[in-house]
Amino acid sequence: MFWVESRKEAMSQQFLGFPPPLLGTEAQRLAVVYDNGETMALAKPAGVLVQQDGWYPRHPELIEAIRYQARSGKPEFGRLAIPEDGLWGVTDLDPECAGPVLFSRSRDRAEELRNEHGSELFEFTYILLTQGSAMVEQVECDLPLARHTHRAHMVVSHSTGKKAATVFRYIGRVGRHSCYEARTRFPRRHQILLHAHESGLSILGDDLYAGSRLVYLSSLKKDYRPRRDMPERPLYPGPAYYLKSVTVPGLGNIDGGAPRRWEGLCQQLSRHG
Repeated sequence: MFWVESRKEAMSQQFLGFPPPLLGTEAQRLAVVYDNGETMALAKPAGVLVQQDGWYPRHPELIEAIRYQARSGKPEFGRLAIPEDGLWGVTDLDPECAGPVLFSRSRDRAEELRNEHGSELFEFTYILLTQGSAMVEQVECDLPLARHTHRAHMVVSHSTGKKAATVFRYIGRVGRHSCYEARTRFPRRHQILLHAHESGLSILGDDLYAGSRLVYLSSLKKDYRPRRDMPERPLYPGPAYYLKSVTVPGLGNIDGGAPRRWEGLCQQLSRHG
């Protein structure tokens, strides 16, 4: 099955731990998916901000959580030589989206990488599932994007919007849904969600732009009976997309793999779709 990504991890795989409530109500262990001693990439889960954003006043912030753990002298942070003032952010990622986020232990190196990022020298590759079967093999969207003046979502604006470009390429089917790869050089907030919707490839579970509800097993399997003592959990915690990899000059391709719940979502959609 084409969507299943290898979850094999070397015995030396490193993780950073975050007890609640640093990254939410549950404990989190973020995999270190790249580390060359100066630059590090962590696999951010969905539901977590990288850094402060006024749209999400109640979301936990990864950079602040890293600083807190580093200052607290947590052993794994010491083993990875993370300084007490934490890590310096290089890339951002929608809080709804899981995937690798790039940091540096050095403020100067972070600034260099951010300049390369701003010059569109990075390439970001996402994987997404559409609401239904799409017929287009490849489509490019270059609609300019702007933040809404008082609502927490992006809009297409040819007067105030900033340039943005995304190329979508069909890569297969999952049940009755189509799977696409999306590539961009500089992802803006919600760019993949909005560009996909404007291209007729609305992402499954995207209620903000596509009006698509989260997927529950009870909605796929008619004889499924959820437990009465707890609410049913969606198969995937948000819109069905994730950042697979970031390609950086001099560092190569940094691949975060698929989130743990992605394979389960695809299996259930294929089985019951």
